Formats: sequence, structure tokens, C-alpha cells
Amino acid sequence: MSTTTPKTHIFIGDIHGRDSWKKIIEQESQADVFIFYGDYFDSKGQVKIAGPKQLSNFLDIIVFKNSLTGSKQEAILLFGNHDFHYMPWFKREPYSGFLPYMAKKYQRALVTHFSQLQIAYAYHDLLCTHAGVSIVWLEHFLNREFNNPDWVNLSASELADFITQFFENRPLQFDFNGFNPFGDDPCQSPIWLRPNDLMQVNNGNLEDSIVQIFGHTVVYYPEETFNLSKGKYNNRYFQTDMLGKGFYLKYENKEFQLCNIKKD
Repeated sequence: MSTTTPKTHIFIGDIHGRDSWKKIIEQESQADVFIFYGDYFDSKGQVKIAGPKQLSNFLDIIVFKNSLTGSKQEAILLFGNHDFHYMPWFKREPYSGFLPYMAKKYQRALVTHFSQLQIAYAYHDLLCTHAGVSIVWLEHFLNREFNNPDWVNLSASELADFITQFFENRPLQFDFNGFNPFGDDPCQSPIWLRPNDLMQVNNGNLEDSIVQIFGHTVVYYPEETFNLSKGKYNNRYFQTDMLGKGFYLKYENKEFQLCNIKKD
């Protein structure tokens, strides 16, 4: 039996230009893995962040990731829907919050550093994507591509591998799907899916041990949502999009913790 101490993970919700992630890094300087949940651009909320500052903030995140090269720590930079519509392959009307006057600069930064971004990350039973992985989306888009995999018996890392390979070959299949204008549809991709659909359709259709940690949908009541995850959803689904509320998630010694960002 392995006696290796589980890695401490810090889950940093959707960025949207915010630099409060820097305070989290200071607080959790000894953590092993820092996971950023994407949406680096398109400022939201009451406090609007200027486009150039959003770009500078994204580049600071890249610098931070590179600063860990060669160390025992690492930073995982996930890819979100508010990054997706700045990519060269995106040719239709963009999503809400799009900044036309910054589009070329954002695109250049994303393309330059695209190899440092990823669509999915797995660690043991933890599966991390921007919005979560639905069995409906897997069956609708990936079955033909991969000859009908047995999704229910795949591990978190196997699912992450399938999704990563599909994203490399068919990125446009991650665009907005379905009919609901807000994304409340189980056929949505791992950068667009909403929590209720994610939790409802996966029951019994994916490996029971898999724990999904995702952002994308703002958490207005972090304490209530966190307690719901540990109670009703039995530690299987955790939301991270609460940076604007001053919170982040921590996974240490196989336990999740809801943490406050300390104020100056």
C-alpha cells in the first residue's frame, strides 16, 4: 500500500481579469498544485476591469506557471468559454462580455501560450474542467470518434485523456450546444455545461468514485453551495466560481475545504 501523502490542490475559480489569485498563492504557498479555472478575460460583476489589465493579469498567470518549472509545485491552467471565443477557429457571434477592441491582443496571447493551457485535468478520482463533463455530451460527440467507449467504467484520468484528445482534434465541438440560451442543457460541452444538468444526468452513468470540480457558474452563496456538495451530492460535485465572493477551494488529505481570501 502506498504511503505517499496526497497532493494539496488549490482550486481558483473563473478569473475574468481579477488578480485576487495572487493573494491565494501567498496564502497557500506550500500547496502542490494550483488549478486556474479559465475565463481569463471578459470582466464581470460590479467592478469592471479594463481590457489591458485583463491581458496583463493573464500574462502574470503565465509567468507564475513558468516560475514553477522544475519545482515540486505546478500550476494547471484550464480553458474556459470566455477564452474560447477569442481563438482563431471561432468565426460566429461571440458570447457575452466579448471585448472587440482587445480581441486581437487576447487572441495573440492565447495562441502564443496555448500549449500551456489544457481542457481537462485529473488527479486520482478528481476530474477538473471549466464547466463539468456530462455523459450526454460524451455519448453525443465522442462515441463515434472513439468507437463507443464504456464511459461508466472509465477513471477520471481516462476521461480527461479522451476529452483532451478530442479537444486537440475537434475544438469546435466544445462550442455552445443545445437550445437553452443560458446553457441549461445536458448536451453542453465541458466549457458550457451548467451544474444542475451535470449532476442529474451523470448519476449511474459515470464511475461512482469520480469527483468533478468545475467553475463557469457563479456561486452566490459559497457556504451553502459547499455544504450542499458535501451533503446532498455526497462529495462528488464541487463548484469553484466564487473568486468574486472572496472564496476558493482547497483539497488536502483527501478532504475539501472552503477558504476565504484574506483581505489586506
